Amino acid sequence: MAALTLFIFSLLVSTTIAIEDFQSTQLTEKEERPAFQALPLQLNADQKQFYFHVYFQEIFTGSKSTTTTAVSPNSDFPNFGEIGIMDVPLWGYINGTNLIARLQGAVIQSDQKTFGWHLSFNIEFELPALKGSTLTGMGRALQLTTPREFAIVGGTGVFSLATGQIYGRRLSSPDENELWIEFKIVGYYTPMKKPDW
Repeated sequence: MAALTLFIFSLLVSTTIAIEDFQSTQLTEKEERPAFQALPLQLNADQKQFYFHVYFQEIFTGSKSTTTTAVSPNSDFPNFGEIGIMDVPLWGYINGTNLIARLQGAVIQSDQKTFGWHLSFNIEFELPALKGSTLTGMGRALQLTTPREFAIVGGTGVFSLATGQIYGRRLSSPDENELWIEFKIVGYYTPMKKPDW
């Protein structure tokens, strides 16, 4: 009986010491780790790159309008708080042929000092091989400056787990009611197995 009691006591002591050593090691590792650390990038072997060169045609008035104002509040700064909704074609050529996709989303005048717009949008592809696939983007556009950049923050369909950048520059427009912007879209996606519903 005494031998059993001594064995149990020894086991408890050794277990307590082991736990204390483990906690001490964890604490030391946590203290030595920097608040921010840049680690080597380990790319997924299946990750693929994509690139599109398209033209964004925005029309503000008339029967072919692609953008409409949903909210137009009164404010000290012109257009501050204005919200627009857009459904804009993205063409393969600047002459408005070869429809690649449609950019659909919202634009908000969120700057009180200049014409600075926040955009949140989906790019829904119309090409047969990409039909139904999307890229999600967001960013800031200054109305009177060029170039502009938007972040790709996700995607669906073919473009699952997408990330990347959209680079845009304003082109000359035929009149004040129409706007042409050139887009270069660069990014990566990782193919995923879809569920069998």
